[in-house]
Amino acid sequence: MRFHFLFFLFSTSFSSAQVVDNFTDGDFTSNPAWTGDAPEFTVNASQQLQLNNTLAGASYLSVQNAITSLNNTEWRFYIKQSFAPSSSNYGRVYLVSDQTNLEASLNGYYLQFGEAGSLDAVELFRQSGLTSTSVARGTNAQIAASFAVGIKVTRDASGNWNLYMDATGGTAYVLEASGTDNTYANTKYFGIATVYTASNATKFYFADFYVGPIIVDTKAPSIFSSSVISSTQVDVLFDENVDLTTSQLLNNYSADNGLENPTAVTRDAGNFSLVHLTFANSFVSEFTYTLTVSNVQDFSNNAVVSASITFSYYRIKPLDIVINEILFDPKTGGVDFVEIYNRSQKAIDLKTITISQYDTINNVLMSISNISANSYFIYPQEHLVLSENQFAIKSQYHTTNPNGFLDIGNLPSMNISGGTVCLAAGTTIIDLFKYYPDMHFALLNDTKGISLERVNFDRSTQDRTNWHSAAESVGFATPAYKNSQYSSTKETDNTIEIKPEIFSPDEDGINDIVNINYQLDAPGSIANITIYDSKGLGVKSLVRNQLLGTSGTFSWDGINEEREKSRIGIYIIYMEVIDLSGNIKQYKKTCILGGKI
Repeated sequence: MRFHFLFFLFSTSFSSAQVVDNFTDGDFTSNPAWTGDAPEFTVNASQQLQLNNTLAGASYLSVQNAITSLNNTEWRFYIKQSFAPSSSNYGRVYLVSDQTNLEASLNGYYLQFGEAGSLDAVELFRQSGLTSTSVARGTNAQIAASFAVGIKVTRDASGNWNLYMDATGGTAYVLEASGTDNTYANTKYFGIATVYTASNATKFYFADFYVGPIIVDTKAPSIFSSSVISSTQVDVLFDENVDLTTSQLLNNYSADNGLENPTAVTRDAGNFSLVHLTFANSFVSEFTYTLTVSNVQDFSNNAVVSASITFSYYRIKPLDIVINEILFDPKTGGVDFVEIYNRSQKAIDLKTITISQYDTINNVLMSISNISANSYFIYPQEHLVLSENQFAIKSQYHTTNPNGFLDIGNLPSMNISGGTVCLAAGTTIIDLFKYYPDMHFALLNDTKGISLERVNFDRSTQDRTNWHSAAESVGFATPAYKNSQYSSTKETDNTIEIKPEIFSPDEDGINDIVNINYQLDAPGSIANITIYDSKGLGVKSLVRNQLLGTSGTFSWDGINEEREKSRIGIYIIYMEVIDLSGNIKQYKKTCILGGKI
């Protein structure tokens, strides 16, 4: 994470008294001009100053510093070393030097990033000639492995030094260490120095340098976002770190519509810009609340006067999330997976959802697994694949959504001979799918490694005609993206509508099934659907005594009662609808089963 706004803000007003370079111009030889081992550095595509050598060695660059006095001076920069530091591989940033050559004897101050005996802490040293003395030392093991950090150092007029760091590489600095040293009060040069083996000769990165007057923070924190964690908990994220004491005062937070002040407030232990609130009363589902925050301060004692943000709690309901695709007979080296789809209009925290098998005799959940131990949101119209090894799936199937995967510790087993997959919130079933191997396209010789796809997520999960084998054209599965057999259910003014009129069940993913859409005036009717060939011979009893809603869809994949592919030709779809009064209406529609001759 990189931030440039600070440097643009100050580049005009202090340009004559500071060093500012974020390398957005793609150059380090002018404005300002860095000198030293220039051929061994480059500005990369990410606008970072990068070491660019091929052999082991030591390289440095320095720049003349327009400021002369160290009183009330601040240094900021970004540094990345994509390797574990050692006595042969480490970096230095010289805050102060009286010499342009940073590899020679000099007087000044530098920050050390790794070396023998450092215990992997960032440390500030004074250098006198060739002798170094520690001034302030950060936390051990902060840079034990590859790292990218944001650094800020300040020095006041009395020689008091403060070292701050953001371990994520940003500008949310946290005080790491302090020390006092007033040996040198003036400066001429600022720069970087690197020592490296050949394997790390391109793995040092620097950016966003600022050297100048201490930047005084006068901006109060503001609310960045809110996240509902449970029916009584909401998190508030500020745009900067907030003070521990003021951020945990109950009276500094208040919500309307009966919530009032929270009963518990805790600033996050790892993220000082995040605060957790707990209220006594439960939130009402799908109701919007306004949270007001006041008097919360940042680390510079700037306080929020009054700021508000709204939040809503949504209780998950059945079929908000549906089972959209399953693989229960994976290829060799592959794994089972279940793809879920959020068909609701709300973000749903999967921390509250389990996946399991379901005992259809005793009506209880079995082999229950939490989808996520921590908050993990699935957003509206988002696909998410659940498995025990997403990399195994990605190695065997194409996906257009590589981020749509979540590994869970123990995906309930799915038997090849058939079984159940259930999503639940507590004891409330969100979706339940009873699958059977004969739901696959009947003409497939082998279904190993082929997923079952839901035709439409608005149709019934247990409607057998709502499931079909994934198309061969997509590699027999569509993990984390739109199903190859997906067909939208569109309402029509006609009672019965056939879409498409010509279909070709050849597993190419294009019109592999024909959909029979119906639209009725009232619910409660019973339907029977039979498919006849052009000679009037019945080839498939598709639906028998099926209870209908006011609208819906049935699908035919071209397979007849003998589980063979029907011949190319014209077919008649005969639908009989019996309403609650016993009245019978009959409908006849035609479709064409096409294919290669």
